[in-house]
Amino acid sequence: MTPTLESQRAHFAISPGIAYLDAAYLSPIPIAAAEAGAKAAWTKAAPWQMTIGAFYDEVEEARVLAAAMIGAEADEIALTAATSYGMAIAAANVPVPAGSAIVLMENEHTSNRYVWYELAERNGAHVVIAPKPDDDDWTAALVAAIRNSPWPVAVVAGSLVHWFEGMLLDLEAVAQASREAGACLVVDGTQWVGALPFDVRRVRPDFLAFATYKFLLGPYRQAFLYADRRWHETGVTLEHHSWNRLGGEKPDFYLVNKPGFMAGARRFDMGQRSDFATLPSTIVALAMLRGWGLDAVAKRLAYLNRLIWDEAESRALIEARPARPIPHIAILELGDRMAADAGPRLKAAGVHVTLRGSKMRVSPHVYNEEADIAQLFDNLAL
Repeated sequence: MTPTLESQRAHFAISPGIAYLDAAYLSPIPIAAAEAGAKAAWTKAAPWQMTIGAFYDEVEEARVLAAAMIGAEADEIALTAATSYGMAIAAANVPVPAGSAIVLMENEHTSNRYVWYELAERNGAHVVIAPKPDDDDWTAALVAAIRNSPWPVAVVAGSLVHWFEGMLLDLEAVAQASREAGACLVVDGTQWVGALPFDVRRVRPDFLAFATYKFLLGPYRQAFLYADRRWHETGVTLEHHSWNRLGGEKPDFYLVNKPGFMAGARRFDMGQRSDFATLPSTIVALAMLRGWGLDAVAKRLAYLNRLIWDEAESRALIEARPARPIPHIAILELGDRMAADAGPRLKAAGVHVTLRGSKMRVSPHVYNEEADIAQLFDNLAL
């Protein structure tokens, strides 16, 4: 079925002949977002023209837009610098007693892996790994690891997708198993927020971190953190500065020895959150996504990915489609059908995907067209 949302390539500075199919690595930002960032960068060139609103207004606008991407409220969103920053906040808050366990999927992304090993080592806890399942059912594997842990489970670090294997999880089922175990749930959303419809109310994680530089079409060094309301009153922040404190916008902010935090997840906001170039670019990108409609975006990405699987199947490049593929990313196991020089050949032909061993990850976005997919397979040179 043809999606209602057509290609939005005209909004991006993608040269003719370029088939950029690597949003899961790094997406291009829209032209309007780049222009907004360039214009805003000049703000600091004339700081005498700035007002205190420059430190607050766009922060709150970005917070509202980010919340809309996951069905949250603005008060539940903090501005951070990266997924790893959000995970560090989560690790600073979730209780992990000695002798308890933190559950991860095998080969989890490093931004959602290293921090938990560090925390377990520091607290005398254990890391339990859900191994790669033979049937690709990562939901069952992760739930089994939670229920069969030899130690009480304190934290489950999960996601809606497995970033490397390209499989979709039932995050609601994982959340239910986490609650039954009395564990906190911390989620990495960087590889799917903006590409898949998501209602945070249905999952209710403790924390959900997501960066903007992939499927949210935003700049690098901009991310957000959803924090459940249970953490809003007593949550531990990583940084202490004026901008997440009450009265920080007032000229005499320095007179109060230790003011309280601003409402909600704002206590977790990073220092220098008011990046005068990054924030305007982020706002434009998120506003464009909201204008297109997340459901419409998701349907277009699913449509393009079906074409990718169809091409791979028709050319006998794969043995079978996975049972639980991610709707917006196609990770094809090509085995010995991957030519040794496939990477250089594709780049020379203007095709950009991610190749890891015998896997090819293809991740289109709204700027892609059917011709990009044909260009990929016509130049794969297997």
